[in-house]
Amino acid sequence: MFDFLKWREVKSHQPPGTLIYAGREHGFSPTLLHFAYDENGLEETCLDPQGEKPVLEDGKTRFLLLSGVHDSGIMLRVGEWFGMHSLLLEDVMNTTQRPHMELPEDGIFLVLRDVSFDPEEIKLQSQQLCLFLTGNTVVAFQEDESPRWEGVLGRLRKGRGRMRGAGPEYLLIALLDAVVDRKYVTLGSMSEAAQDLEDRLDGKPSEECLLELYRLKREVILLRNLTLPTRDILDKLGDPDEELLSPDVLPYLHDVRGHSAQVADAVQALHEILTGMLDVQISLQGMRMNSVMKLLTLIATIFIPLTFLAGIYGMNFEFMPELRWRFGYPALLLLMSVVAGSMLLYFKRKDWL
Repeated sequence: MFDFLKWREVKSHQPPGTLIYAGREHGFSPTLLHFAYDENGLEETCLDPQGEKPVLEDGKTRFLLLSGVHDSGIMLRVGEWFGMHSLLLEDVMNTTQRPHMELPEDGIFLVLRDVSFDPEEIKLQSQQLCLFLTGNTVVAFQEDESPRWEGVLGRLRKGRGRMRGAGPEYLLIALLDAVVDRKYVTLGSMSEAAQDLEDRLDGKPSEECLLELYRLKREVILLRNLTLPTRDILDKLGDPDEELLSPDVLPYLHDVRGHSAQVADAVQALHEILTGMLDVQISLQGMRMNSVMKLLTLIATIFIPLTFLAGIYGMNFEFMPELRWRFGYPALLLLMSVVAGSMLLYFKRKDWL
């Protein structure tokens, strides 16, 4: 939950801008895909991250996708290609950050979180994504080799829609939209897990169910903490006072903002539902305990006078009333029955039963 604390330990005593990787270990070499396109076509190549900077003719949009940010040498080379400050490269290699936006000179730098949910482990998986827009180029950084943007790349390859003719800002929005859409899938999986737990809790709840409910609520809190900053980023991108994007792409950004706001509201609603489920279970457990304690208290209360009568006539004194009376024993039992019945009737009238 607090992975950023590990990063602070790794970064301890290091000056700002030091390129130190903080994240999961990966056993593959970073790869760099390069797409250059315009309305007339697409060129797709796999570049050597340690090679020469790609040179393209003016008028084309460039999209570079770097999979693997654990090699500081490669990160430094790619950063030099596009004039990225060392502090931005440091943010890319620090994979435990919250989503945020920075505005370097002539560019937009975004730190995002891609999420998925494992219903078996009840665990939210999160990976950092970074997007850098500068000029006619968009650079994307991801920790692993997951095809999370295959939908956007598919539209580029097939030339569908307005992808090839809309420029780098539209590409940036399309990538943002893909990240937000994956949160829909994650939220759907969490909602199904919550529904399954609710069905199981309707029967006889077990300790295991309550623990799963707590774990699910914890993961929903983590998702909420990743979703709300993303919504703030989209709000800042669309701020008319900032004029970060051209008016032509703002309608598409507003659409993505609407999706992000819907996801944030749904996550908040799911969190409140899970909180209510926990409160209900705690209340039900308290009510069950109260019912048991009330029953035991009533039984003990009824037997107090009966125990008193039995104790009186159980004493071995020679001179006691009714000690040698023939009907003493049945009379005592009848008295006990009358006392017990009268108390039960009184409890029933008071609605204590």
